[in-house]
Amino acid sequence: MEGWGVPYCSAMAMGIAIRCHAYVKEMRAKGHEVIVFSTAYEANKETSFDHPNIPAVVNPFNMKNRIGYNPGVDASVKLAWFLGAHTWDVVHLVYPSLIGTFVLTVCAWRRIPVYCSHHVEMNMFAYKLVPIRWVATFGLKMYDLLGLAPAVKWGTLNAAPTLCFARDHLGKENEAKLRRVPSGTHDIFTATPKSETERKDVRLAKFGVDSEDDKVILMVQRLSAEKGTERVFKALLPKEEGGQGVKGVLAVAGDGPAKDAEEPGQKNPLKELPALYRSADLFVTMSLSETFGLTSLEAMMCGCPAVMPFCSVFDEIWTDKTPKEWHYNIESPEELATSIAAAQKNGRKYLQEHPVHMTWRDAAEDLLQQCPCQLG
Repeated sequence: MEGWGVPYCSAMAMGIAIRCHAYVKEMRAKGHEVIVFSTAYEANKETSFDHPNIPAVVNPFNMKNRIGYNPGVDASVKLAWFLGAHTWDVVHLVYPSLIGTFVLTVCAWRRIPVYCSHHVEMNMFAYKLVPIRWVATFGLKMYDLLGLAPAVKWGTLNAAPTLCFARDHLGKENEAKLRRVPSGTHDIFTATPKSETERKDVRLAKFGVDSEDDKVILMVQRLSAEKGTERVFKALLPKEEGGQGVKGVLAVAGDGPAKDAEEPGQKNPLKELPALYRSADLFVTMSLSETFGLTSLEAMMCGCPAVMPFCSVFDEIWTDKTPKEWHYNIESPEELATSIAAAQKNGRKYLQEHPVHMTWRDAAEDLLQQCPCQLG
């Protein structure tokens, strides 16, 4: 038996779960054998290829996610059996994870290449979500010892959605072992509307506007403190109230612990998002906590210009793909207002002439090409 071993033993956030599911789906579609171990237990989804039974607890900071805390007796025996009894081309170990040392040890013993991918900015999230600083600091030290250190030492390659995040998270001194794990999104995100009246219908039904003169500013994100959603209001407030007087309708699609404290949002399943992007005039994000930023990609694949703050992640991904005037200093409501105006003016025309296309099918193909040739 040859194939990809993929023990998804992490605290799965929504973006990570989408990414991992897409990799698996596209690799299997190409005929590759992919075995998955994960924390998100659903008994009816357990098969000979999928083992969603890593012991886990509910993530107190995101009740819809689960955190794997150890391999567990049944799961560890099964995982050890798969790693020890079969031949694998590569094991893809997804972080954050607290059982990486277990997997890395077995793989080192069997000399199986391990591709470690890291997807959460731990230093930023810990101090934002844990109010007691020394507790956050202790937790980070333990994670560095039990999670990052083994990955850096024994992982064949370590990757992240951007190289700037990989260097910051894993250390510039490990540059030779660092890679950018390929990213993309679903092919349902396209600029082609489903009907001739889609834009008019969606704008009226979802945004409450019936004129193209009324501009719609769309935000799609988890409503939590680290996303900084409230920063956008400084640009939208009238000038007499200390704002920038940007006119338009703000539509927020998302859910999360800060929902009650934010302006009313909309909860939209994935299938509704493309029409929202196509019908809005521009997309805005205020977040500096991204390791890639899938929503910006989704928006632009739908022909909706994305306004983003200057930060190392967005700069690496989008500097050569989008106009500079679409980017702003997060501390400057004035720059945000200017970027919104620029994107409203020529954003859709620019994306028609410079379309963005990065699907999960492309990403899976790139990952397949990256790992075997790099891991030998």
